[in-house]
Amino acid sequence: MDILFLGPAGSGKTSLVKSFSEWIRENRDESVSCINLDPGVDCLPYEADFDIRKFFTIESIMREEKLGPNGALVRAMEKMIEMEDRIKPEIEKVKADFRLIDLPGQLEPFLFHSGEKIINYFDVKRMLGIFLIPAEMFNPKGLATAELLSLIIRLKLEIPTVNVLSKIDLSKNTEEIESFLKSPRRLRKAIKKIEGGMEKDLAIIASRLVEKIMKEQRIIKTSAKTGEGMSNLYDVCYEVFCSCGDLR
Repeated sequence: MDILFLGPAGSGKTSLVKSFSEWIRENRDESVSCINLDPGVDCLPYEADFDIRKFFTIESIMREEKLGPNGALVRAMEKMIEMEDRIKPEIEKVKADFRLIDLPGQLEPFLFHSGEKIINYFDVKRMLGIFLIPAEMFNPKGLATAELLSLIIRLKLEIPTVNVLSKIDLSKNTEEIESFLKSPRRLRKAIKKIEGGMEKDLAIIASRLVEKIMKEQRIIKTSAKTGEGMSNLYDVCYEVFCSCGDLR
């Protein structure tokens, strides 16, 4: 099973890959491998079974092609496609029951430039997207935006995606956030109470779209620091692909 960790910068993707991989090794009789597709990371907290930095880094692209950080990240996504004949065979050598895929901190270059092609290096039929919404960045308009981005991911990548609340150890509003994520209608009512103009109206429209498409959803709460939620995250990975699961 290939698990793709997605989310905005600072949502805790790399930390959760580390924590979840350790939990699987310690609590389940299944193998797990970690795959790093972030060419800009300086130091990984886990041992990568495949590391894109073997081929290039953001720093090397900046130096060789005279690009800034953002341009280099876009170029890195392009190079992943151009080097398919070298990269894909290396990824295919990584065998495990669970393959956890860590993406660049900036989601947009992956999602809007070459994500659909890159995920074909994996078993797309057995791929699940884990979209992280960091609890520490909570506000109603931000939640509406995050859920809309989650819908865009489903549209662009065409893989099942589960929203996961991350960094709950850093938030005092976890229960309130969970209630908003479970009920888009409740979230919209909260947004209507906020002062604002166009941004408020757009957030309300986004929440209506989320409500129409996603209805109510089960929310997985996690903390890479404390290990909370790892068993629930493990369970939902199987439920998505189980004929009796409620998230298929």
